[in-house]
Order: sequence, then C-alpha cells, then structure tokens
Amino acid sequence: MVFSFRASAQMQVDALADRLRLHVYALSDDSMAGRQTGSAEEHKAAQHIIGAFSELKLRPAGERPKTGGTAAEGVGAAAQGVGAIASEGWKQGFTFTARKEFAPLQTLRIRKSVLVWGKDWHTLPESGAGFIKGSLQDVGYGISAPDLGHDDYAGQPNLAGKIALIRVNSPDGNNPHGKFGPHSLPARKIRLAFEKGAKAVVFYPGSDEDMIPTAKPDRRTQSAELPAVCLSRSAYLELKPETGVAVQLQTGVDALQVTGHNVVAFLDHGAAYTVVVGAHYDHLGDGTWGGSLQRDGSGPAIHNGADDNASGTAGLIELARYFSNTDNPAAKAFNYLFMAFSGEELGLLGSAYFAKNPTYPLNQVAAMINLDMIGRLDSQSRSIGVYGVGTSPIWRVRVDSLAGNLKPKTHESGSGSSDHTSFYLQDIPVLHLFTGTHTDYHKPSDDADRINFTGMAEVVNYVVRLIESIPPSEKPVFVRTTDSDRSSAPSFKVTLGIMPDYFYEGRGVRIDGVTPNRPAGRAGMLKGDLLIELGSYETADMDAYMKALSAFSKGQTTTARVMRGDQILELTVTF
Repeated sequence: MVFSFRASAQMQVDALADRLRLHVYALSDDSMAGRQTGSAEEHKAAQHIIGAFSELKLRPAGERPKTGGTAAEGVGAAAQGVGAIASEGWKQGFTFTARKEFAPLQTLRIRKSVLVWGKDWHTLPESGAGFIKGSLQDVGYGISAPDLGHDDYAGQPNLAGKIALIRVNSPDGNNPHGKFGPHSLPARKIRLAFEKGAKAVVFYPGSDEDMIPTAKPDRRTQSAELPAVCLSRSAYLELKPETGVAVQLQTGVDALQVTGHNVVAFLDHGAAYTVVVGAHYDHLGDGTWGGSLQRDGSGPAIHNGADDNASGTAGLIELARYFSNTDNPAAKAFNYLFMAFSGEELGLLGSAYFAKNPTYPLNQVAAMINLDMIGRLDSQSRSIGVYGVGTSPIWRVRVDSLAGNLKPKTHESGSGSSDHTSFYLQDIPVLHLFTGTHTDYHKPSDDADRINFTGMAEVVNYVVRLIESIPPSEKPVFVRTTDSDRSSAPSFKVTLGIMPDYFYEGRGVRIDGVTPNRPAGRAGMLKGDLLIELGSYETADMDAYMKALSAFSKGQTTTARVMRGDQILELTVTF
C-alpha cells in the first residue's frame, strides 16, 4: 500500500516533557490519596483536569443540556468553567456499588446453641438478607444432575418452609474441574434450593478436606434469593446438625453506593466526524477496595498511580492543548472529544457508562485512541504496545510507518482491560497505547520520580501523528477482531507470583519480574527466565499459562520447566 501522510506539527519534546511532568506530579501527589473512584480526591483530580481544559478552546460535554440533544451541541455552555473552574457541564456522573460488607447483625442458633460469627460460622457473600426460623432438611450435596447419575433431591419431601442443610463441594471432592464442577458452586446450590422451596441454606464441611466457601464479599457478587451461611468444621462436629433440628438465623449484606465522574470536553472544528481521545484518571486509593499487589503485610498505603494512569491523563491534557492550538489543517479534519474516565480500575465503569449513555452521538465517532500507562518507555528497547490494530484496515501501516524511533509491538484485538474496550464494543475502531508493566504496578511505589517524561513526550507526539494521518472527512471502516471469550476464561485459586513480559512474542512466557516469597520466587525463578511448562501443561502463551494455573489448588506441588540462557532447568513449585 502506498500513500503519503500530511505533515504533522510536532510539539517540542523538552517543553512537552516539562508540562507532562507538572501534570503527573500534581495528579500522583500524596494529597490525591490515590484518586479512588467517587472519593473527594477523585473530585480534586477532576478539578485539575477541568482547570487545564478550561484554558483551552474546549467546551463542557459531560452532561446533556436541559434543552435536549447532546452536550456537544450546547453552544451556550462554551464559556462554562472558564476562569472560575466550575465543575458543571464538564462531569458525567455514574453510580455503582463500590463494595459490599456484611451487615452488623449476623446471628445463628442451632438447637439452643448460639454460634459465634466469624469463628463457628460465616455468612456467604452470595447470601440474601432476612430473619429465618425453621427446621433443617438434609439434602446431601444439594446437587441435581440426573445426566451424571446423581440427584440429591430425588425422593426428598417438599422443602417448602425448610432450611436446606447442604454439604460443600461435590462427590468429586474439591475438584472444580471434575464432572460435577459447575454443580458444586455455592451460588448454583443456593439457587436450586430456592427453586425447591427452601427458605435458607446452611452449608457444612463433611470432612477435613472439604474446602469452605469464601467469607469475603465482592462488590460484583449477586445476592441470592435466600440467606446462606456456612459452618466451620469444628462447629459441625460439635453440633452434628441433621434433619429436623431447629435453626434460627439472621443475615444481611450491605452495598455501598458511590458516584464517580468522567470528565468530558469537546473541541468543535465543524467536521463531519469526531475522534475520541481517552485516559482513565482513577487509581486504587489506599488499596483497601482491592487491586493492590503490595504483599509485604504493611497494611493500607496510598497508591499514587503515577504511571497508572496519571501518565495517560497528562498525555490526554497535552493532546487537548495541541489540538486546541495548532493551525495544522490535518488536525482540523476532525472534531475531538477528550475524555478522562473514572472507575477503570473497578472494571471500566466510567467508559462503559459513557458508551451506554453517550453525551455525543457515537455514530459520529471516527475512532477512539486510549492512553493507559505510557510513562515507563524503556530507553533501550523503546518498545510500545499498540493494541487494536486489527479494528480497522487503516491502522497497521500507519502504526508502523509513523513510529519514528519507537518500536511498536502490535496486537490485533480491540478488547482488553482498558477503556478502549468500551468503544470497540460499540463498533468503533480503537487504538490503545501502553509502554509496559513493571514491578511497581498496582503498588505504592508507582511514583512520579520513576516516570520517563521524555519517553512520554515521544509517545504523545506519536499519537498526534497517528490521529493526523486518519483520512480526512471519512469514517474508518470498523473490523471486529478475533477476541478470546472472556466469559469462559478459566478461574483459578492460585498464582505463581511472576510478572509476564507482555511484549514477548516467542513461544513460552518470559518472566519480567518475580515477587519475593511467592511460589515462583521460592522455586528459584528469576527475571529473564522463559517458562515453558507448568506440571504437564505447556505454557506456550499467556492463555495456555492461565489455563495451566487453573488446574492447581493451594498447597499442591508440581514441577516447572524454565529456560535460562541455553539451559533448561526443572524447578519444584509449591502453591
């Protein structure tokens, strides 16, 4: 394919690096407390972004104007936020369940014994809420699978008004990948008991080997239709509950609702189509809501997220500055929607909300460019991950031809664990830029003094070249890529404690970092090793590696084969 790109007016690298440095240091300062979605510090970070946007030729596009239409059409909002840095109009709010916690009052009495919550029993995260009195009905494993020759409900009396007594796991024991695997899940057993008429469920471990379900609620866990609790092994042995025994219980799971905010700005060039440029500005707060990879037992600590993703947010601001001020005709071929998303760390919440509740017509969006962790460009390899090149025929030749001294490692898929996925799922061509993981990822040590600001400036200029190369007045063709089915991805109970090199393209999983005192570290694996087998499973790529992990449980021992230099070593791994 032969074509010429229009000249691109690049920003001067040193001056750009200085501006990027100011934004990253401001956004990742301890005073931002990790920019947890919905927190006061999220608002503070949003104000920094709004302050920068309000100095430019942008207008607020976070809310639909009261007159109808889209925020981008609200010409009267153009002056809003200038000078006083008002929030109105710039923000788009979205409310979500931030976390779930067990209610203060949890009680269980069997016969006349009052059991201690957290010691003798616990509430399941899937539990419904309520106060229940009734008698037990033993239904074995609580599994109905006639096709597998097993039905615990066959011949049982009506469970209406009863409390189902159910053994955890399955006739296969603790094997989640055995023939009874799907039937052994607590949520499935609770649902079946509900369908059979039970008004509560009491689980119990029938042997010392039985694995007890987790006692930690997750914000994404759906509450069941009826209360569900689980006895400890010692309480079960002491009480020996059986059919006919009287039980009284009370359970509850409280959901904490929080509102996060996207920041959205529109640059109107009067063009037919618009390019979206996005980056998430939220991070992990002090790590107590989850996501932290700090394992030193030091407790909650501010996770500043300088690379993840103050770096991408700083790049977003400077791209808005460039496209607001440039006279380059190539830059004015499109309008621009600059979006700072929140809730990315909790599951792409902000971008997914915008995609379903757009303040600008998505059918007028030509492409979406996402910046996530662009602050650690390696000065030697100069590798940069560019994801989504398969989402439009225009991308691949441009990604390679316009890279300059950067070395793109391209990936076809338009889906992944960052905000570009929300737009890809709306049939919009996407590109996602990423300079790689590192040992500070999701730890308190991801600080601004570790950022390569000159490298960041080069990445931002690369994005300018890519955007200005998009054919003018034209909506690029969208292509749906071959994506792995994330809903069927294997679940696993163990981790190896390595950081894979996501840029490695050979066979095997190259280790980019080893966490001390985790299975890999204890086994003697080192950074630079190539993991080629785990047990009897070949780890040919990341998918194979994840499937291999899913086959192991905590406490199991296996062998791992790694290539170190030209030697193949066999190491013993205990999970």
